[in-house]
Amino acid sequence: MYDIQRIGKIIGDINRFQQDLRGLNIKTAKDLQDKKNFYSVSMLLFSILNRCINLGEEIVTAENLGTPATYRDIFVLLNRKKIITLILEQKLSSLMRLRNALAHEYEDFTEKDVFDGLRSLSAVGEFVVIVKDLIKK
Repeated sequence: MYDIQRIGKIIGDINRFQQDLRGLNIKTAKDLQDKKNFYSVSMLLFSILNRCINLGEEIVTAENLGTPATYRDIFVLLNRKKIITLILEQKLSSLMRLRNALAHEYEDFTEKDVFDGLRSLSAVGEFVVIVKDLIKK
């Protein structure tokens, strides 16, 4: 059984953080040379990816898919159950590498790294749509 209230809160947070990102109007990696932009985008990316993990965990738990050993395993389990495609699993897994780097290797990040992460966020949007469709059923 899905915790609709929790899932709704997670999706609401993702949407709010994405709207905040759009409000920063970052068009190129050069826009991230402004440290306010760099740190703002980095934190918003980190927050979105953490909520994406939470969303995946909710579905894994509700569907009794097992216990993931890593954040990336969440998306492997979802793919095995055919909830997401292999391509989306790979995109989300790549974003989890970015999330882990933001959490643990922040001092080594460049404007290009953050901008590349920003450009990859459409995978989170795809995942949100899939989850919405899943819980409607």
